[in-house]
Amino acid sequence: MTPDAPEQQWSAVITPRKPLLDFPLGELWRYRDMIALMVRRDIIATFKQTILGPVWFVIQPIISSVVFTLIFTDIGRIPTDGIPPFLFYLSGNLIWYYFSACLSGAAQTFRGNASLFTRVYFPRLAVPISQALVNLWTFGIQAVIFLGFYLFFLMKGADIGPSYRVIIVPVLIVQAALLGLGVGCLISALTTRYRDLQVAVAPGIQLWMYGSCVFFPRSIVPENLQWLLSLNPLVPVIETFRFALMGRGQVEISQWIVSMVMTLVLLLIGLIEFGRAEKTMADTI
Repeated sequence: MTPDAPEQQWSAVITPRKPLLDFPLGELWRYRDMIALMVRRDIIATFKQTILGPVWFVIQPIISSVVFTLIFTDIGRIPTDGIPPFLFYLSGNLIWYYFSACLSGAAQTFRGNASLFTRVYFPRLAVPISQALVNLWTFGIQAVIFLGFYLFFLMKGADIGPSYRVIIVPVLIVQAALLGLGVGCLISALTTRYRDLQVAVAPGIQLWMYGSCVFFPRSIVPENLQWLLSLNPLVPVIETFRFALMGRGQVEISQWIVSMVMTLVLLLIGLIEFGRAEKTMADTI
């Protein structure tokens, strides 16, 4: 560019090195229209050429909750802290499905979009964020169904009821999304270097579910094993969600604070590794 040429506004600046905590928040905001288009595309693609459409997202948690009620309550005689068993399992599934969907969507970022990433530039973090927003739309459908059953049990006289703590529910939903996003981004970054790790994602998520108080309340876990649940940041999220809406369960504010700190740490680690993998993924994937 000659000295007399007018000053230009560059859309991107390529530098040899970036700081460790370089998160493209400004770029993500500039690409917000593209993120919205990706969300719209994925929602339409999910229901295109389907017969039942959004009903599939309703059937899955209901059937799972019915099966859990038959196996764990009617056969296994596992208590549910005074919560109607079906509502107990449905509330656990509601949070779990959203978290696991965010994790799975983020974990596939580099492997599932390799051909796109090598052809055009945009902030790669836009992909897992768009997946979390798509899953939030699905969560909204399932939450409406949960609310319907919740009101049904209330009218039947079930000994449950919300309290002022219900105001924390939106925070719990955001925390579940951030936890899934952080762990998913970390897995996506690691799979660019260790491809066999991708095989362990599905069984790993399944094992995580078994230790997340989806099937059982925290109160039945022996005292000497409570520390194991403290290592799982999703346990206080599910337990607090149940307690806030139904006034039943075992949860302490200190446990939730520790869970939030662990969530933010995992999110930070995931974003750092995601940014590092983004610079070399074209050569390693």
